[in-house]
Amino acid sequence: MKKTLVVLCLCFILASYGFGSGFSLKLSGGLNYLMGGDYNDIVQGQNGSYHSSAMLSVSSDLKKLNLGWNASAEAIMNFTDNLGVGLGVGYISASNESTLSASAGVLTLDATNRPTISAVPITLNVHYFLPIGPTMNVHFFAGPGVYFGSVKFENEVSIPLLATDYTSSIKPDSSTAFGAQGGLGLEIGLSSSIFLVFDIQGRVVSFTNLKGPWTITGTVLSIPINLSGAGTLWYQESLSSGTYYAGWVIKATQPAGTGLRNVHAASFSLSGVSAQLGFRIAL
Repeated sequence: MKKTLVVLCLCFILASYGFGSGFSLKLSGGLNYLMGGDYNDIVQGQNGSYHSSAMLSVSSDLKKLNLGWNASAEAIMNFTDNLGVGLGVGYISASNESTLSASAGVLTLDATNRPTISAVPITLNVHYFLPIGPTMNVHFFAGPGVYFGSVKFENEVSIPLLATDYTSSIKPDSSTAFGAQGGLGLEIGLSSSIFLVFDIQGRVVSFTNLKGPWTITGTVLSIPINLSGAGTLWYQESLSSGTYYAGWVIKATQPAGTGLRNVHAASFSLSGVSAQLGFRIAL
């Protein structure tokens, strides 16, 4: 990983000193629409499993992980007036607490998911600026990135009538993933050195093989529980009443057995599309 960062920095330095004809700083941020990876499939499976029970009446569903925030800073050095290379750093985050509520007569159940994912990307983009007017550019960019990510996942189950309220959680070790990003934007000159920038950016990156400590704490039938260990977050599809439903489990080894399919290390994805607003300042 250190070698990768060194290569990215060397590419930028070579561009700066060997070909540079201009330097600018781009600052931007905005809203991401995320694909969510296996996590969103798990949420769909959890909802489907509860809805499939004839004994339960479901009043609210778990929500997918679809929205997040992105901020970035990028130093851009131009080869020519139109072509340049940029080295950037950013911060991406997404979370979405949601609760599925169900009942069977006087018995009520709440199942709450608390997913959190964040990442710090180091990116190397090629930029192309196409003038479309005296103070306006169309801007294209694309390149690879190294993403340093952190994931946390909690699931709380509460059944008040049975004096049961416990939380399962896993906070895996920090993960590193290779990805790519690219997009296009519009730049409007506010002065000779300051541009207002609006970008639409696509990103492909996913964190998987999430290993780390887990805990289960709370009460079951009024009995306190406090369990802990280490394992991997697994995606699996379990057979129930003739239908397979996506779900998750934390184990040290890959789950196996009858009634299971598509078992693999679960992924949390930051792949998606973002809309960003910011400034590019020529220095």
